[in-house]
Amino acid sequence: HDAESWEEQDVEYQRPIVALVCNLSSSNGSATSATANNATLSHSEVETLFHEFGHALHSLLSRTSFQHLSGTRASTDFVETPSNLMEHFAWDPRVLETMCVNSLGESIPPELLQKLIASRYAFQCLDIQNQILYASFDQQLFGPQQPVPTTNGGGTNTVPTQTPSTTLFAELHHQHSIPYAEHTHWHSRFGHLISYGAGYYGYLYDQVFAADIWRMNFASDPFSREEGTRLRHEILVHGGSKDPHTMLKGVLRRDPNIDSFFATIQKK
Repeated sequence: HDAESWEEQDVEYQRPIVALVCNLSSSNGSATSATANNATLSHSEVETLFHEFGHALHSLLSRTSFQHLSGTRASTDFVETPSNLMEHFAWDPRVLETMCVNSLGESIPPELLQKLIASRYAFQCLDIQNQILYASFDQQLFGPQQPVPTTNGGGTNTVPTQTPSTTLFAELHHQHSIPYAEHTHWHSRFGHLISYGAGYYGYLYDQVFAADIWRMNFASDPFSREEGTRLRHEILVHGGSKDPHTMLKGVLRRDPNIDSFFATIQKK
C-alpha cells in the first residue's frame, strides 16, 4: 500500500513507540540535578542527541504495510541518512540560539557561538580519513572472501580473511598514513564492527546524502515546515519499503550528488 494513504486503509496497524535511552551529563555530576531537569549538556552530547533523534523520527514517522520494513529497518547504507541530517541542525546558529542558554537563562554570546561553529571544521578532514580507515577495516574483516582448499581436495570454500585483526588494523593505518600505536588493539572496543558487519561505510556514505538534503532543503531555513513535510513524506514515512535513490530524488527534486558534501567540508 502507498505509505501516505496508510491511515485511510481499513486495516488495524500498530503505531510506532520509540524511546531514546541516553547516558548524558548532569549540571553538577549528580543524578539529582538531571532528575530536576537542570542538566547542562556539552555540544558534543547535543550533537549525539540530535543524531539519535534522527533515528527516532525515522521510526516514529514511518508508515509501512510490513513491520520488518518500518522505520530504521532500511538499507544499511541509507539508514544513517536521517540521523546524519539531524547533526546539521545541531550546528546551525539559528537552531543553537534557541537552546544555548546558561543557568541564568542568558543566551550564548554571538562571538562564542561563532567559535563553537568554527570548531566543527577543525581536523574535519582527518576525521573523514579515519572514517575511511574504519570502513576499509570493516570491509577487510567481513567483505573479501578468500578461496581455501577443502579437506577432501575436491574443491575450495570461501572464508573471511585469515590475517589477525590487529595486523590488518596496523597495515591499514600505514596504508592511509595514519600513525598507529604498536601493541594496541583499539578495534576490540569498536562495537559497530559487530552490528554493521561490512556495512560501516554507510556512516560516511550517508553523510553525503545528508549534506545534500541539508544544503538543498534546510540551509536557507532550518525551521521550514514545507521542507520538513517534504522530508517526512519523501523519506521518513517509507522506512525501508522504498528504493533509497527514489526517495532521495523525491526530497531533492534531482539526483543526489557529492558537491554539497565537499561544500560542507570547505565551509561554503
